[in-house]
Amino acid sequence: MIPPFSNVFILVVCFAPVVLADDFKTVEGKEYKNVTVSRVEPDGLVLSSKSGISKVYFTELPKEIQERFHYDAAKGNTYSAEQTANQEALYKRRQESERQRVEEREKYWSEHPAPQPQQESSTVSALRGSALDRPAYGQSTTAEFLVSQYATNQINADRLYTGRTLTMSGTIKSIDRSERGEIAVELLVPYRWGGKAWFTRCIFNDSRGLEQYQVGNPIPLIGTVAGLRGYTLTIKDCHLHQ
Repeated sequence: MIPPFSNVFILVVCFAPVVLADDFKTVEGKEYKNVTVSRVEPDGLVLSSKSGISKVYFTELPKEIQERFHYDAAKGNTYSAEQTANQEALYKRRQESERQRVEEREKYWSEHPAPQPQQESSTVSALRGSALDRPAYGQSTTAEFLVSQYATNQINADRLYTGRTLTMSGTIKSIDRSERGEIAVELLVPYRWGGKAWFTRCIFNDSRGLEQYQVGNPIPLIGTVAGLRGYTLTIKDCHLHQ
């Protein structure tokens, strides 16, 4: 005999998977409240909430949470190494592509020289400043390297990088929207300096194109180094580098 429809519905509901919100706290004290675990990877958890998505690595979490999700350090290290290798390979391909574009531009302008501009007055030139006074644009680096410079010598790093517009690459650790409506992409810094965890936070004025990225993806961007606050290096006015 076929059970009534209402009974079938009750059975389906009873056996449907239930996803509950949870709270997580890292060993450094950073809290993720009212989040759900959307994906478990060998080296960490991908968490989702109303504000966005984040990846928390098992090495950042207490032992009881590692055991709860059956963390295997060997498998996690292997997975992280593979992801890092993939990121480095992508970065090298982008560097080679950029090098080829630069060579093509230089070749074009050597064959098609631009007309010389009229000489400016000394007053206008002084107001504009020399090329050495302006931040270099388009210099390439990685989030990991840039943070290492600030971690080892902040004074020298401020002199070299703060205020400069750079082409950067890194692996996405989180994408979220702040209470002020800012769209922030945090990039993974897999190492520690001085026993502290360091972060790179990139503030995007325009979110177009970000929908195609997710936590764990490599991302190329252009932004201006705003400086270090605490252990977080902020990059402002960011946009995707095509």
